[in-house]
Amino acid sequence: MTTTTLKLIALVLMLIDHIYEFIPGTPLMFTILGRISAPVFFFCTVWGFHYTRNRRVYLTRMYLCSALMGLLDFLLNTSLDQPVVPCYNNIFSTLFMVCLFVCLWERGDRAWKKILWSLGYLAMNAASLILARLVLVQSGLTAMLENLGVEYADAYTAVIGLLPNILTCEGSFYIVIMGLVLHFCKGSRKKLSWGYGIYCLVYFLLLLPPVFGNTLEMSPWQYLFHDAIQWMQVFALPLMLCYNGQRGRNLKYLFYGFYPAHIVLLYYLGNYIAA
Repeated sequence: MTTTTLKLIALVLMLIDHIYEFIPGTPLMFTILGRISAPVFFFCTVWGFHYTRNRRVYLTRMYLCSALMGLLDFLLNTSLDQPVVPCYNNIFSTLFMVCLFVCLWERGDRAWKKILWSLGYLAMNAASLILARLVLVQSGLTAMLENLGVEYADAYTAVIGLLPNILTCEGSFYIVIMGLVLHFCKGSRKKLSWGYGIYCLVYFLLLLPPVFGNTLEMSPWQYLFHDAIQWMQVFALPLMLCYNGQRGRNLKYLFYGFYPAHIVLLYYLGNYIAA
């Protein structure tokens, strides 16, 4: 399969997943299938970033999409009075964080330089968190927005779009790590199988303590197949192994336009149904 084919499959699965997220009463199977979407998107992104002729333009485009999507989330959540189904979707921020680390890592031609760039990446993330708090809290912006009826969480979505970091991006550092695993394992089906397989295994094992700790208010089966279903991302591996190294048709702007468009449509539709 080409990256275009993989992206289209991931696009359909993402739509199915977001139907479950926004539309009340949607069957659980929709979001189970949706677990496959993000890994495939990140797989295609790391290859796209690898082959792009201008990484600066690529990163800038991803950052601008993150900032605009954060603003869109804010506008959506404040456009309705107490929405039943809020919107905090911004996959662009996570994609940006993955590509930024790859870019910095590959600037180092020696091990110690790679370590320094990695430390710089972590320092930038810490600075982003501090700056976001300064903008919202210390500046008094939060109090002013609350007087206007805007909740802190809604304002924060706009700020973290402008100041993305590995803790507040969609999926948090778990998904950033996944993207980096896919980057470092690309080019070899064997490495990809082992690397991504181990990542999924570790993720699954991190879900098990509540099962053996007798802290669940439900059966382990219901927990692992209803509440904690992210481990099912492992089923994205067969699709990634079908990649043939070809780009396919140039539809790179389809995702950039489809992502915000379908979020807006499902947001209003979901809140209309839930009202």
